[in-house]
Amino acid sequence: MNLSELKKEMPEIFESVKKDVRKILGRHRAGLSLGLVEMGMLCGGFIGGMHFHPGTEIVMNKSPLKIILDSQPYEIVWAYTYHILLHEYIHSLGVIDERQCRAITLSISEQIFREADHPVIILAKNGIGTFIPNLRIVYVPPEQQPDGMPIEYVYGFDRESQSYFS
Repeated sequence: MNLSELKKEMPEIFESVKKDVRKILGRHRAGLSLGLVEMGMLCGGFIGGMHFHPGTEIVMNKSPLKIILDSQPYEIVWAYTYHILLHEYIHSLGVIDERQCRAITLSISEQIFREADHPVIILAKNGIGTFIPNLRIVYVPPEQQPDGMPIEYVYGFDRESQSYFS
């Protein structure tokens, strides 16, 4: 699988996230967009995604996503994408505190996937280091400039919102 193929699947993965959050929390939000940005990775760590409250945009870091696409099987790629989108979607619902968001992400993951060895639960508990233990890459994208980073949008991301625009 490559990034172009994953981008086509992201709207469907996000629909699963929204359905699962509605099932567990009874909460919902429409009108979000997803942008992919090369944010890089420093000292083996990285930001997987971001949501800027109270905005409507989720941004996902392409740098680790590309490594995961190149090194992991489809189920881990899917689980990582689901995990990042779930975490950022919870932020978009107004959960600003990072610890609280992580706890809710784990709780939803456990209630939906149930088996302790499911990759989504492992990611929520331990992070991607479980699947890529020697992740020691330092990468700063050449596009990083003081005036900002280019965002690559995933079209058709929040399908429920599509009807808002005619």
